[in-house]
Amino acid sequence: MKKTLLFLSFISIVIAFGIFFPLSAQLSHALPNAIDPLFYAWNLSHNADTAFKGFDALLNTNIFYPLTNTIAYSDTLWGQSIITNPVIWITHNPILAENIAIFLSFPLSAISMFLLSMYVTRNTSASFAAGVFYAFSFPRLSQIGHLPMISSQWLPIYILYLFKFLDDGNRKNFIAVCLWYLLSITSSIYFGVFLLPITVIILSADLFRRVRTQTLHTYKAKILTAMPVMVAFLVVLGFTLFPYIRLKAENPEIKRSIDDMTHLRANPVDYLSVLPTSLNTFKLLPTNTNEHVLFPTFTLAILSVICLLTGKKGNRYFIWVFTGIALSSFVLSLGNEQSFSIGRFSTGTIKMPYYYLYSWFPVFQIVRVPARFGIFVILSLSALAAAGLDGLMKLKTPKWVVGLILCFFIIEIWQTKIPYVTIPEGNSTPQVYQWIQKQPEPMVIAEVPISLFYHGNSMEDQLYRTYDTLRHQDTYASETYRIYFSTFHKKRMINGYSGFLPDGYNKLSEILENFPSEYSIQSLRDIGVTHAVVHLWQYDNKRRSDITKALSDSPLLSLSYDKDDDRVYAISNNKL
Repeated sequence: MKKTLLFLSFISIVIAFGIFFPLSAQLSHALPNAIDPLFYAWNLSHNADTAFKGFDALLNTNIFYPLTNTIAYSDTLWGQSIITNPVIWITHNPILAENIAIFLSFPLSAISMFLLSMYVTRNTSASFAAGVFYAFSFPRLSQIGHLPMISSQWLPIYILYLFKFLDDGNRKNFIAVCLWYLLSITSSIYFGVFLLPITVIILSADLFRRVRTQTLHTYKAKILTAMPVMVAFLVVLGFTLFPYIRLKAENPEIKRSIDDMTHLRANPVDYLSVLPTSLNTFKLLPTNTNEHVLFPTFTLAILSVICLLTGKKGNRYFIWVFTGIALSSFVLSLGNEQSFSIGRFSTGTIKMPYYYLYSWFPVFQIVRVPARFGIFVILSLSALAAAGLDGLMKLKTPKWVVGLILCFFIIEIWQTKIPYVTIPEGNSTPQVYQWIQKQPEPMVIAEVPISLFYHGNSMEDQLYRTYDTLRHQDTYASETYRIYFSTFHKKRMINGYSGFLPDGYNKLSEILENFPSEYSIQSLRDIGVTHAVVHLWQYDNKRRSDITKALSDSPLLSLSYDKDDDRVYAISNNKL
């Protein structure tokens, strides 16, 4: 099996390199886009820098000054940091570290799915194919720019060890269940939430099986085995969730509105949608982006049907479990409400099961994107496809057919001209940040121009902005570049970007839209900001001229740095 796993890893890396070329040839200085990936690079760098500085340093990042516990505004990425910390410590390059985490997710996902499929089918060839199916599924390919969501490599192996523990009650298997859950939830809080209903489905199926076979008495021994481990697990889980618990305690009003998820739920057509960069032979399928690309491929659909028709009697339990997970995940991915139409008939808007999960279980109020349940649809179909291949092979189908099916699948998911953006790093870091890096502490900076995010261009318009093409209206990309460059200079800053934007940041951004007004400068001084970094080149000509004059006339500012249309002003402590 070791040789099979090595070959599967090699094949996965080759496929990933090919699909994402030329990004895959520039891992040290390019990212899938300039918004979330830059934020994740900063996040990983922060985790590496504070790994041995205590819990407070880990929670309280340098962005959104003077707020605390700012690591909790998005996924902590503690799970990914197990891989990326050594890379950052050695190379000091968080972009390379992030890309390594992204690209390693492909062989790790393939291996994880292979092991689960082997447990179900005992068929090496079918399990090999299932690993490729899962690793290169559209819900993963479309999330190349979302490090938490592409880090779905631990989900199959969590399910594997849950099956194993339910079968044999071995404490080691339950410890593995807990460890894989912790890796999943620390990679993405979404996975921790999504695994709850998936676990309930598996436990319910096992309970039903035990009742039918009159082996329910075996549960007592399993519960006694699990209890001590569960106590330790809950302690560690509490530690990992502490930032979010503290955030909720300090901001009880925080929750995702039920209306927030309306445009981030899946629609049935999303399960037929591919990426714009897909080969999409003959243009048979609609295209979409990000959360709305959930096409399972014809390969998985056909093999899953074959599985239901030819699955071995010994596999029937697993087949029904994965069918249940696939159908449940599909329904949950549709979010809080849907309207279904066939010809002239329309159901109108009807509430979906996710609405009731959201209403009855507050943990689901964390989730903003129900469409991401689609990863469990693909996981289940990959397992069913393995069982389908196993059924075909039991009918004396030649082994080369598996290779042919894999080739067809790769054609289905192949991508061309994947976009990316090149990021300045190392000696290419803008001069102003190199100057800031050399300044003594304490130094707290505010970078302008800054505005409320929705006052600028749409996020889609900014995805592939290079640093030197940023403009005043590029509110998202400007902030993500700034926090990324803070991994170089390490100074605290009022600027920030995250999945959750605190009210304090929004209010200050609105005030700073009028910078350098006297009130805006005094507002910065009142919270302890020592320097204002002004990127004049990002303004249009007229506003740049007006701001340049206002900066010169302000008695509260003194020029400390001026080069390449970047200026740094020290903010006076003297009151007017």
